[in-house]
Amino acid sequence: MRARRLWTLLALAGVLVAAWPGAVGAVPVFARKYGFQCTMCHSNMPRLNDFGVRYRMNGYRLPSRESEEKTVLQSPAPVALRTSAGYTGVARDAAAGEDESDFRLNGLDLLSAGTLGPKIGYFLVYLPQIGEARGVAPQDGALEMASVVFSGLVGSWLNVRAGRFEPAFVPFSVKRQLGAAPYEVYDYSFPAGPPLSETRSGLEVAGYGRGGFQYAAGVVTGSETNRTYDTPCDAYARAAYVLGAGEGQTAGQRLGLVGYLGQARPAEALGGATAMQSFYRAGVDASLNVAHLNLALQYLWSRDDAALWGAADAAEYSGGFAELSVLPRVDLVGFARFDLVQAPDVDGRDVTRWTAGGRYYAVDNVALHLEYSYRKLADATPTDDATESFVTGRVDFAF
Repeated sequence: MRARRLWTLLALAGVLVAAWPGAVGAVPVFARKYGFQCTMCHSNMPRLNDFGVRYRMNGYRLPSRESEEKTVLQSPAPVALRTSAGYTGVARDAAAGEDESDFRLNGLDLLSAGTLGPKIGYFLVYLPQIGEARGVAPQDGALEMASVVFSGLVGSWLNVRAGRFEPAFVPFSVKRQLGAAPYEVYDYSFPAGPPLSETRSGLEVAGYGRGGFQYAAGVVTGSETNRTYDTPCDAYARAAYVLGAGEGQTAGQRLGLVGYLGQARPAEALGGATAMQSFYRAGVDASLNVAHLNLALQYLWSRDDAALWGAADAAEYSGGFAELSVLPRVDLVGFARFDLVQAPDVDGRDVTRWTAGGRYYAVDNVALHLEYSYRKLADATPTDDATESFVTGRVDFAF
């Protein structure tokens, strides 16, 4: 009965897709500033296309037209809102918990961005406080992103970003991903540790050239378990190379390497050691494009000091994902992804996840989203495995 109900909702959503009207233009924030459509920077909102990547790397200025830029005082009010509403159904087995089924509004983002001067841009995302209520996802008030970027300090080779931002150690943006299901390897960490999916406060330098080489390095705040008097000491570096035209988003082939070194105090619940402990991350990634297909690949290897897990030995684990997306039309995209986390012995529950879905764009900033995801936590004893199935049907919009 449960499965029949979920598939009935999917079928209904499919009918809505078929009946949805054709695409027309619409323009929030950056697009309003230039009088363009949102597809100027997004092949599939919210994911950036190659031009959108170049625009962000250039400090929110049009490449080769920097002298024509207008500041936030010379252009339309740089404010936008972003949210989604729809159905989410979760079917769990006895080992995973209770089922869920709800129509709800999924939070709200307030966004502002633009230029403050010839080489100074900014980006800000605020999440207002939303109380728990039936049909509304609760949300803690937070300044999710607020950064200033100083661009073109030494040609394109030196750009500096300061504040709170999505660091370059995440090659596939969590904030701009197509699917609702999280990237499992970005969310996985030691107890109370900082997952890679979170935005961070700090300083990042980055640069790129015409030869296809890109680099970024930074220092950011780390774990929430650290004390306020602990000096920020999480450091990272990333290098990437793009073959062919494009930035590896919808054209060209991008290959990357990333390394991360952090220090954190163990969670209080673990007891024992309270001194700073080290953890490491190293990874490879690729974004490959052929015609209307994109294949995104990520692999990460991790090592945490034993005390961060309350264990006797250091914890080593790895994981990653492979995501295939296809763009047969400008208003339609399909995607499928496999996630894997091979957990350390102290945790003992490997994670596998299969996700498939699609998005139809009624206009360039309104998307009808359908998705199915199956997640499994595999224990050493198969009878203790836990499984979850997620069905999502919603409308995403920004204005």
